[in-house]
Amino acid sequence: MDNSLIEMALITILALAPTVGLLLARMNLGVLNAAACLVTYGSAIIAGEHTFIGLALLLETADQPGLHDHVRFHFLMGGVYTFVGAVLLGFIAWTLLRTGRRGGWYAILVGLVLGGGFELLAASTIFPHGFPPRSIPLGLFLYGYIPAFTSALAISRRPIFRPETA
Repeated sequence: MDNSLIEMALITILALAPTVGLLLARMNLGVLNAAACLVTYGSAIIAGEHTFIGLALLLETADQPGLHDHVRFHFLMGGVYTFVGAVLLGFIAWTLLRTGRRGGWYAILVGLVLGGGFELLAASTIFPHGFPPRSIPLGLFLYGYIPAFTSALAISRRPIFRPETA
């Protein structure tokens, strides 16, 4: 077996392990608490990948005279706002989703559909570097937020949307 396939399999297992663990522990944690933890985990993946890539590009291009300072500023702010967005997703998870608010559920759904959908579209068409073999195997870890968010929405749907009792 090719070493890159083994590496991709290990990275995929590592990316999915927290999601599987939280799904298995959802009854002990409470379903809505587990859903909030899943969103937090997914948000940490997003912030870790995109924030640090943006900031790394800022540092990497610091000594390139042909690159306009305006472009470097966008690298910086892309990283900063990715981090801010991840913190806000965590805030939504812990204040709205965990307390059973439908608005929180829908906010996570919109984040997943728009963010995840555009990321998959862009990585496969516009900037075709996001999937192996065009990316480094570690790049697979980034997509771990998609099953985490999807799982959070799936397990929290019933308690959030159950019919009101009189």
